[in-house]
Amino acid sequence: MTIVTLTSDWNKSDFYLGVLKGKLASLSLKINLLEIANSVPSFDVLQETFILRSTYLHFPPNSIHLLGVMCEPTPESSMVIVYANSHYFIGINDGRFSQLFENPPSMAFEINQEEPFSTFMAPALFAKGVKTILENSFEANTTACDLKRESVARVVYDENSIIGKVIYIDSFGNAVSNIEKSVFDRVHKARPFAIYVQGPHIKIKSISRGYYQGTPGGLLALFNSLGLLEIGIATDSLAKIESIVPGSEIRIKFENEQGK
Repeated sequence: MTIVTLTSDWNKSDFYLGVLKGKLASLSLKINLLEIANSVPSFDVLQETFILRSTYLHFPPNSIHLLGVMCEPTPESSMVIVYANSHYFIGINDGRFSQLFENPPSMAFEINQEEPFSTFMAPALFAKGVKTILENSFEANTTACDLKRESVARVVYDENSIIGKVIYIDSFGNAVSNIEKSVFDRVHKARPFAIYVQGPHIKIKSISRGYYQGTPGGLLALFNSLGLLEIGIATDSLAKIESIVPGSEIRIKFENEQGK
């Protein structure tokens, strides 16, 4: 039984998921379709790739992962199959794989498209991609192509500061950044510091072990299970109260030797 996952912005009340399930069932192959997430904010590819990047390695090797946000092919961006880290991925070749992998593979396999471009082609192409993988029919159904790249927001740091960005807002309104604990530890060196979120008004001066250390309504910062700096409000939504969104800046300033 091959696991096929879906990460999408397809609401359960829509018919999209039902169409995909029908297409996959019609393959008469042993497939177990699992939804990783179906409530990604509409059109938010960055959130999609963050969720999948954070979860796919928990699935068995050779699982197939469908990227269902903004998944309609265009003449400029086709549907492709990518193999990386012992997993298969099917999604649009528009640069998003640069967000999914730290070192994306250079080559992909474009799924041959027999029908002219129209609306909601994704389910048929997803099913064709899954069948291609399971039957190893790449030569008949795909064409090798280059994987498109796009620039990815990187953390910038020096001996006294770190600048990163919010890359994900969870369902509780907590803001996950791209600042890794290893970078924080490298610069920290046991010095006092202040974390600023989206300007000088939101300021945190310590790292908590978990939300249990926060007081109701109080700001806190911690490193989550992914090793990323997360900012939140105990028992409330930071994103809603402070209008934090993906892309909001997070800046950490450390005191230098002169205490500045």
